[in-house]
Amino acid sequence: MTQMCMHNRELSFREVERAVVLSLSGTRKTSRCDDTKVIRCAYELWILITRDSRGLYDLCEEGGGLSIAFSGTQALPTSRRPHSKSRTGCRVCKSRRVKCDETRPSCRRCQTHGVQCDFIFETDASAPQSHHGAGGRDALSIHHLTSTSVHSTPDPVRYPGTWFSVFELELFHHYITSTSLTLACDPVARNFWRVNVPQLGFAHPYVLKGVLAIAALHLARLRPQQKDSLLEQAMMHHTAASSMALPLITDASGENFQPIFHFSMLTTIITFARPRAPDNFLLVSDGIVPDWLLITRGVRTLLQSQGNAVLSMSSLDALFYAGMKLSTQWEQENHEHEGLKDLENNIRNHAPPQKAAELCDGILTLRRCFNLFNTIGFSEEERMRSALMWLVKVPDPLIELLKNQDSEALCVLAFFCVLLRRLEHFWWIEGWACHLIERIHATLDERYRLWIRWPLEEVGWAP
Repeated sequence: MTQMCMHNRELSFREVERAVVLSLSGTRKTSRCDDTKVIRCAYELWILITRDSRGLYDLCEEGGGLSIAFSGTQALPTSRRPHSKSRTGCRVCKSRRVKCDETRPSCRRCQTHGVQCDFIFETDASAPQSHHGAGGRDALSIHHLTSTSVHSTPDPVRYPGTWFSVFELELFHHYITSTSLTLACDPVARNFWRVNVPQLGFAHPYVLKGVLAIAALHLARLRPQQKDSLLEQAMMHHTAASSMALPLITDASGENFQPIFHFSMLTTIITFARPRAPDNFLLVSDGIVPDWLLITRGVRTLLQSQGNAVLSMSSLDALFYAGMKLSTQWEQENHEHEGLKDLENNIRNHAPPQKAAELCDGILTLRRCFNLFNTIGFSEEERMRSALMWLVKVPDPLIELLKNQDSEALCVLAFFCVLLRRLEHFWWIEGWACHLIERIHATLDERYRLWIRWPLEEVGWAP
């Protein structure tokens, strides 16, 4: 590369710059290989000229384009070449908003970036093919997203852990020095997020990518001028991480359980922190169960089926046992809650018996969360876990009703907004209570809106 740059030193910077601009605009009628050589040469020449400048340089060679970005400034815009849209590309390419070549078993872009393409998880040709619609994903059944051919441990060739881009190093540094301190209130929990989770990520790439995704989301709040690019990076890392983690849940016993458990916590935080779509009701989005909930509830299923084996593992940390202790205390809570009692009476008087029983089961789990949240002497850390425990404990029939935007089920979800409102001192939860209550209020008719008067007043939202 250096020899190529030295060979072209007779080119003036203006000439090189003009060549780069023409290449980015797609007006040069040369081969792609020649374009790449010119761009690389121009970049190295630019570095030689500005080697005393302070900043971070990032060469992006996708599509033959060039992007030179400074720390704290926006990257130079690059022109996109005309292309036809791909409707059936992999999720990683969709999250990055780039065209997927749909190569099986892994598209070329995923291979280039060292991430696991979700085409790998497609069922064998002998299995019946189906598209996941509104009723195609069950809250606890995740086997249709996995394949028996997927190994339970990451392939070091596919997931190289020895190279970081400068931007990823910056994200990792931000997580260590800033983001990790915002994920918990308890000093012990903060140290766990700051020290233990990154160490776990060095052995399990999906955990590390989850760390980078959270850091990018946090940094996007602090750097509005870079928000779009940071959100794109966050979604890319999280999509890749979820693609790696989902196949491992069915075989997450033994030493694989700890990283999967902590990734489920990471992906829950990412779900709250990411931008909210209008049709996102948290537990369901666009009529389907989101991946983060499949991962979280998959962990719950493992604990239910292999609880004794999991608890006997020596590698589990204090954070896990604190959560198990809180879960045991949650099961003993059964005090009445005035607002939820009125909702339960309305449901029993208007809904069919079987549906009423399913909804009241969801109300019971929520009532226990309210009681645990209001326990005298609880720390902010314990209150946060008490509120979010409902996302793990909520019954599957209630989620099925929410997928169809059932009015009574949405009323139950509206009461959960009260707990979210009381947790908005966490940056990643901020705004969710008003978002959900607004969407629920817009979906309900006048009769059901009377049922949610209490959560409307507690959240402080008015139509």
